Amino acid sequence: MDRPINVSLRNKTIRQALDSILFNGNGYRWNLRNGIIEITNKHGSKHAEGLLNKVIPVFKIPEGETAQKMSTMLWWQLQIALDPSIKGFGGDIMGRSSTVKAGTLHNREVREILSYIVVNSRAEAWVVAGPPECLGYTPYCGLWYIVEQESSDNSNQSVLRKVRENL
Repeated sequence: MDRPINVSLRNKTIRQALDSILFNGNGYRWNLRNGIIEITNKHGSKHAEGLLNKVIPVFKIPEGETAQKMSTMLWWQLQIALDPSIKGFGGDIMGRSSTVKAGTLHNREVREILSYIVVNSRAEAWVVAGPPECLGYTPYCGLWYIVEQESSDNSNQSVLRKVRENL
C-alpha cells in the first residue's frame, strides 16, 4: 500500500480504472452493490464483515437528522440487534454534519443503511477502518466512519489519517 504504482487511466472506464489500481493491492478487490462501489480486502476482519452484513429489522431516519447522528444511531441499533438486553442510549452528537433524507428502512443490512445515509446526504463515503484484531468489538476501536464533504475544519483529514494509521 505504501509503494507507488504506475497506472494509466486515460480513455479507461471506471471498471478498468478500478481494476488497474487494485491489481497490485495485496488482496484488494471491488464490487458494485446497489450503485455503490465497495472496495474490500480478503485479509479484512471476518468479524467486521459479519457485523456489516447484520440485518436491522427497522431503521428510521427522521426529518432533519444528520449523517453523523444517524451513523451513531445505526451503531446502537447494531448493538441492540446483537444484544437485545441493551435498552438504548442518549446524548448529543458533536460537530457539523449534513442532513439525511428521511426514510424508514426495513430488513436492511448495516452496509445498505450506511450506503443510504451516504447517498441521501452530502456525505461522500463510508469507510471501515480500525485494527483488524479489535475491529467492530468496541465503540473505541470503531467499525466505520462517515466521510463528509471538505469543511473549513479539515475534519476529513483527521478521519483519513486515522484510516491510514490503522492499515
